[in-house]
Amino acid sequence: MEHTSRPTASHGSGAAPSPTPTALRVSDAEREMIVDELGRHLTAGRLTISEFDERVAQVYRATTQKEATAVLDDLPPAPSPAGHTERTPRRGRLPLHQRVEWSAWLAVGSINLVVWALVSLGTGSMIYFWPVWVIVPWGLVLAVRSALGIEGGPGRHPAIMPRHAVHPHCGRSSRTWH
Repeated sequence: MEHTSRPTASHGSGAAPSPTPTALRVSDAEREMIVDELGRHLTAGRLTISEFDERVAQVYRATTQKEATAVLDDLPPAPSPAGHTERTPRRGRLPLHQRVEWSAWLAVGSINLVVWALVSLGTGSMIYFWPVWVIVPWGLVLAVRSALGIEGGPGRHPAIMPRHAVHPHCGRSSRTWH
């Protein structure tokens, strides 16, 4: 990319005049905000996919803020992204993966109880209650994990790593992993 320097004009004071906000160069973060707003307009039905693609390409070709924001000139203000919050589980309800874990615990525990009961009935006496060694430890681990909200895997505890943190090993946001 060729770099050209702008000549500075002196206006009596010796300082270069400050450029107007629309003549300022656009940053990557500003481009992303404009593309996000275009995405909200696409979702709202104000743009077709081809219009969206054309406008996004125009944003990425733009060098100034004025050029980048020109794609929004014929659109009303987009709905706030705060209106589209992430779906949170209802209070008191376990996340899906924990419900699956509890269902597996219940199924395995029930099978162990049935086997113990059948063996006890078959022998005619109450044998040692061995299912306790399967049901209790696994149940305690699930209960603690559910109560504290601990997720499986390294570095996945909410107190250790915020939900949208940047992972040091790859530089990606954890948002892409959930």
